[in-house]
Amino acid sequence: MTRILAFVAVAIALTSPIATASTATANLWLTETEIQSLRAQPARIAPLIRRCDKEIDTRAAPVSVFSPPPHYTSGGVVETDMSKRFSSDGTMAWRAALCYAVSQNPLYAKHAQSIIGAWADTMREVKSKQGASEINFDLPQYILAASMVRDAEGWNDRSFRRLLTDIALPLSHSDRKNNHANWGVFLNAAIAAYTGDTALLEQARVRWLVLMDSEVAPGGSLPLEICRSDTNNYCGGAHKGVNGLSYTHYTLLPTTAAARIFEIAGRGVWQTPQGNKLAAAYRQAAAWTLHPENFPYYDSNGGHLNGVRNAAYFALLQRVFPNDDGARVIASGNIGMNGLEWLLLFE
Repeated sequence: MTRILAFVAVAIALTSPIATASTATANLWLTETEIQSLRAQPARIAPLIRRCDKEIDTRAAPVSVFSPPPHYTSGGVVETDMSKRFSSDGTMAWRAALCYAVSQNPLYAKHAQSIIGAWADTMREVKSKQGASEINFDLPQYILAASMVRDAEGWNDRSFRRLLTDIALPLSHSDRKNNHANWGVFLNAAIAAYTGDTALLEQARVRWLVLMDSEVAPGGSLPLEICRSDTNNYCGGAHKGVNGLSYTHYTLLPTTAAARIFEIAGRGVWQTPQGNKLAAAYRQAAAWTLHPENFPYYDSNGGHLNGVRNAAYFALLQRVFPNDDGARVIASGNIGMNGLEWLLLFE
């Protein structure tokens, strides 16, 4: 099956319009019209600019060997400073890049470049399975940031490209079967669009379509995610399903992000049969977020679920697949997982 999919991906790539392009996508996330619209709304972007100003002197904390321990153990969650900084540095670089895009102030571009460059120049090896996972989860925001500042101030992104192609791409989880695969597709799509690798971009697109067919049940639920617990007994134990809605969001977020990259690159997936399955998954996720008491594992966890409102990505899906429950969730506020500034950019 893998060989068949690879053959299909290559065949489509050879015949698709994007295969004739030889340059990378300059900005992986926003159109020029969207950027101009943001620039025309200073009150809207003012909080972002203030955040960037507050962070402007913060330096990255890279490591040469990235080897965080497993996130889940039999007793629960383990968090390390190494993991936190890799994630937070990427989010900070993304904010700085956005601030540059909407203000054209080169100080923000330099800050984003310094963070990206620090990790790219320093990281040489990823030694743990959790490290590989976090490359999939967190590196895409570095790539989105780099796409916005690549042409600013004569920046040399050679070491960053090495990080993408020599270290990150071989660690992609796009061939996995659950949320890891969706994050891997997001990673591959971002690398492909940044480097101009049209064959890789089409392979990522084909894999995205396959995942929607295999992951989304007829009613819109994600069976591999709704059972998730909060220990390394991933779909079992006393807390089975307590993280099920959180992991539904954690799967749909990179799925939505990859679809956005395909859209900007001219290879949209929204209006496909698999896009319709994403729409169904969004409707179900929105309904459960609005009424978590209807989630299958709500009662068995004593009326408690983790990450119910980690749904900032709804802002983009609501543009594409509007529904009343999603609109109500967004309007009610207090929405998490907004590291990519979904609520600012797409509301």
